[in-house]
Order: sequence, then structure tokens, then C-alpha cells
Amino acid sequence: MHENWNLELPEWVEQPETTYTGYPITPIKFGLPKEIDSLCPECGKIIKALLYPEGGKVWIKKRCEEHGEFLDIFYGDEELYYRCEEFWFGDSRGVENPQIPNATTCPLQCGLCNMHLSCSALPVIDLTNRCNLSCPVCFANANATGYLYEPAYDDVVRMLDTLANQRPVPAMRVQFSGGEPTLRPDFLKIVRKAKEMGFYYIQVNTNGIKMADIEFAQAAKEAGVHTLYLQFDGVNEDVYYRTRNLPLLEYKMKTIENCRKVGISIVFVPTVVKGFNDHEVGEIVKLAAKNVDIVSGIAFQPVSFVGRYSHSYRMERRYTMADLAFDIERQTGYIKARRDWYPLACTAILSRFVGKIKGTTPFTVSTHPHCSQGTFFFVDKKTREVKSLGEFIDMERFLKKVAQLYKRASTKTFDFVSNIEDWNELQDCFKEEKAPSDMTFFDLLKTLDGYENTELRRTTEKGKEHGYPHFFAAGMHFMDSYNFSVERVMRCVIHYVDPKGRLYPFCAYNGGPVYRKRVENLFKLPDEVVKKKIIEENYPKELSRLSKKLGL
Repeated sequence: MHENWNLELPEWVEQPETTYTGYPITPIKFGLPKEIDSLCPECGKIIKALLYPEGGKVWIKKRCEEHGEFLDIFYGDEELYYRCEEFWFGDSRGVENPQIPNATTCPLQCGLCNMHLSCSALPVIDLTNRCNLSCPVCFANANATGYLYEPAYDDVVRMLDTLANQRPVPAMRVQFSGGEPTLRPDFLKIVRKAKEMGFYYIQVNTNGIKMADIEFAQAAKEAGVHTLYLQFDGVNEDVYYRTRNLPLLEYKMKTIENCRKVGISIVFVPTVVKGFNDHEVGEIVKLAAKNVDIVSGIAFQPVSFVGRYSHSYRMERRYTMADLAFDIERQTGYIKARRDWYPLACTAILSRFVGKIKGTTPFTVSTHPHCSQGTFFFVDKKTREVKSLGEFIDMERFLKKVAQLYKRASTKTFDFVSNIEDWNELQDCFKEEKAPSDMTFFDLLKTLDGYENTELRRTTEKGKEHGYPHFFAAGMHFMDSYNFSVERVMRCVIHYVDPKGRLYPFCAYNGGPVYRKRVENLFKLPDEVVKKKIIEENYPKELSRLSKKLGL
């Protein structure tokens, strides 16, 4: 079907020619086989790589003159790889005020630079690298690095200022991460400050141990925490022994109940390793459905291989977005992978359409189509049956119709009253007889409103649910140096901020060039300061008290 796939951009794509600062944009190359820029896993040099199909999968093969050949699985299903390309609606233009205005080589001159093509959809600020766990799958832990990275409060405020001043769209969403960010004594003060500065979405990347304390959970809610990005590797305790070295399931469940009581939403975050916990994928989705009042989504994260790993080790454990889609299909029956699995980038055309008719520059998530993918689930209000979005709407037809409307809509003049034929065509994509009970097309649009209108965002407070009960299940396959793609990292929307205000794409920060090591070494605290902080904050005593209280 796709052997002669056209390498030119599809007709529905409106592709800009330059970034805001004038750097020429090289569009994504569609089809297979194709050549991309990648990295040597040994020396980090930029080298050419070939993506090609074989045995129903997509492979990446590259050769470094000094270190030889490297082979890995790039994507687990060839047909789904092509399908994701069909949901691509063009690049964005980056930011107007990049910190690096004259970069010439990606990813060696972060950031953000004049070459980058996306804005900061969910920026990350690491508040500390200390943690109350020692997880074998973690790349950000003071116990492993041997030093303490912990930006001062004033540094954190400057980092938030950087995001608030991003143009043309301020980045007013933030994730506080670590290490374990809740261990900072001034954690709540930082959250309050972010809220005061106008950040409307404050997410905390956490193992949930402190949130299992109801008093701390209530304080976090009052300070301004909107959502927990909750480490959640499975529904059976043996998984946590393998991925986290401790029994943690009881504390995860306590955290869920506490968030329900105080009104904080949750996104489950499973780190998935093939052969370790991929069999738990379906049960995690089912648990989210049972707790749809408090769980807004699941962000699956296939493990990245940061460091040196043998070919056989990687082949045994490599897990891609396609593997995730088919595991959800097999383990739940809720979806059909090749029908219901969409790239996050497909939302870009909806944002652009709304922005055009409002006359504003929209917040747009324009990731690479092979970066982040997933689907939406709706829980029937009457029967509690779980249905995927693709079961009752033809998404491909719907989005391409929106793309056509976008091309011919005039700013602030488009309305569906005078374009009733267009409205009917959109509505025809919706199959009401297959939708959840009492759901109309308008109900579906109301549900999606919250992703563009911050006043209508999902809330866990009673009486304020907007739209129909739903949650997402998605994944973001963060790259490592073995499967690194420069055209992907140039479109990254998850950016880390350093104390000087530079921003780094996630896969450049944690994989590939691994800017994390450079940043943390540059800004790590001197040993004498670390000793003084430990004495002043009575850190060991605090951990002991908390562990005893939670029975850890």
C-alpha cells in the first residue's frame, strides 16, 4: 500500500518556509526508506542514519567511521508508522525570542535556538536531584550522580520568568520535576509563586510518597498544584520491586484517594520496559477508567537507553509507541491500534483553526508525528463502558476537513451559522449511534474545549466537569543516542529550563547529547554548601519521619 508513498508534503499540509527569526525550515521527509541525521552512540558526532522497513517494523541503521555500525528498532509497526504521517499538518515557526539566535547545528547548540520549530508546550523545571527512592531506571538522582543540583529560589523565579516571556505565546504551563521535587522545604512556596505569576497549569512530577500524606496533599492543592504526574509502573507490587526496588503500590493508591479528597487531578506515568512491565499496560488503562473522576490521563514512557548497552540487551527491552498501541488493543479490547492511534501533532490543525478565526496566535503542539502518540477514551455515564474516540468519529476525515476550512477561513469572519454546509460535513464525521450514552457532537466539542480555553479546563471539583467523562492514554518515546533523530528533536515541545534561562529539548537534555550532565555539573552545589543545607533542613530526620508515618 505504501511502497510508493509520496515523499512530498500532502496537499492538506500548510508548511511555513522559515522560523520567526528567518531560519529556513526543512520539512519532514515522508516515506521509507529515508535518510536522517542522527548521532553516534559512542562519540556523539552527527552522522547519517537510514530508516527502512523490514519484517513489518521500521529499523534505524547507521555507521560511524570510528566506532562502527549500530542497528536498532525505530518503530514497531510499519503500517502504523505510515498512518501517523497521514495526521501531520505542518510545522510551527518556533519562538520569536530564542536564547541562541545564531545556531547552525542541531542538536549541538541548545537552546532554544533560532532553528527550533516548536514552542514550549510543557516546560520542565528540575527543583532538585535528590530523591527518597533509588530507582534503577532513573537518570536524575543525587544518590547516583554523587552531587546535589538544586537551583535557589530566586533562580527558579528567573526560570519561570523565561517561560512567561516566551513569544509569541507565553509558556504558562510548567512541570516541577527532579529528583523528587516535593522534598524541597520551599516547594510549596515555589508553587505559590508560579500561581501568582499566572501559570494556569502547574504539574508535579512525583513518586507520590509525600502526597500520600493528606496534610501535604491539601497544602499542595491550596498552593496551586493542578495535576500530579504520578510515577505508576503497574497495578501489582512485584513490578515496583523490579523498577523501584521497594513496595510502593499502597502509597500510590493512598495518593489517588488523597487527590480525590483535595481536588488534584492525576496523570499516571508508567515507565515501560519490555519483559518487565509491558504486561501491565492494559490493567493501568482499566484502572484509569475506574478512576476517571480523578485520573485525566496516562503518559506511558518507554524506557530510553542512556549509556552503553549491547545490541542484544536493547533488542530484548526496546519498546516503541507501536508496541504500546497493540498492547492496549490486546490487553483491553478498547481500541483497534491501526484505527485509534493518533500522533499528538494532529491537534495542531485544531489549534490553528481556532486561532485563525479568533485572530490570535494559538498555543500549538506541533511535535514530530513519530514522537508522541495516543488516543482518547470516554467512559459511558450510564453503562461505564469504555469507548475510544475512533469508535464513533472518523478522525482522519474530520481533521482533513478542518484543514480545508483553515485554509479558506478569514480572520474573525468565519462562523458556522453562515457555513452550515461545512458544519454538517464536520458533524457527519460523528457517529452518534456508536457514541457513549447521551453524547452529541456538540458534547464532544465541549469536552475538547478545555484544551484551548483555559476557563473550561477539566477540574476535579464537584459540579465543574466540562464535557463528557474522558481520559487520554498516550506515550512519548523519548530518544536515546541509538535511535536519535535530529528532525524529531527540532520539533520537541517538552523543554527543560536551566538557571540561566536556556531551554533544552527533552531528548537533547536526557538522551543524545545529554545536556543534563553539563547543566547539573555547571550549577551543582559545592560540598560545603550541601553539608550546610542538610544540617539546616534536617533532611535525614524529615525522611525518617515521613517514612515512619507512611509505613515505608
